[in-house]
Amino acid sequence: MLVAWHEIAARWDGVIASHNYPIPLTELAPEDGKIPFWVENQGTWVWAFDPDSADHTVYERAPSDEPEPWQRTGEGLSAFLAHATVLEALLCAPEAKIARNVGADWLREQQGSRALPFPTWNWPAPESRLFCGERWLALVYPSDDSEAGHDITVAATTPEALSWVENTPDVTWRSYSGSHDHTTDEPPPW
Repeated sequence: MLVAWHEIAARWDGVIASHNYPIPLTELAPEDGKIPFWVENQGTWVWAFDPDSADHTVYERAPSDEPEPWQRTGEGLSAFLAHATVLEALLCAPEAKIARNVGADWLREQQGSRALPFPTWNWPAPESRLFCGERWLALVYPSDDSEAGHDITVAATTPEALSWVENTPDVTWRSYSGSHDHTTDEPPPW
């Protein structure tokens, strides 16, 4: 499956994974019984698969000179690659709006919103989850202060697809377009 993903990605006109990324096939090597194949963009998180399991179960951990044991993600390799590709589409979208410290169920309560059928992830924070609407994707994860709520990134290919969030009472959104921030000099939180 990993070879097939790389073959499809090579045929794509644009970049499929530019935030977090796959390790080139020629560089794959076993590490503590697993094969690392995907890395967070700053090298703070790594994902590996079990070459001996039927579905190539995916594991994760923070890299270190003395790393913790691998932890199961709850996904096999095929599901992980779909999950990671959707996350990359969100993180690399040309339009995004980001809100911090929003109620945990706010996005679930929005008309047309639905959770994607992936398990929660531990990146960028534990219990991170993907949602979608008709023309947008969203990433929801606990804020740094877990009692404050959740951070939400909503992304799309056009600003019009995100206009529904602009009139949300009690939620402040930062808008990002391409690499240009419309509301602040602060870069996106990732």
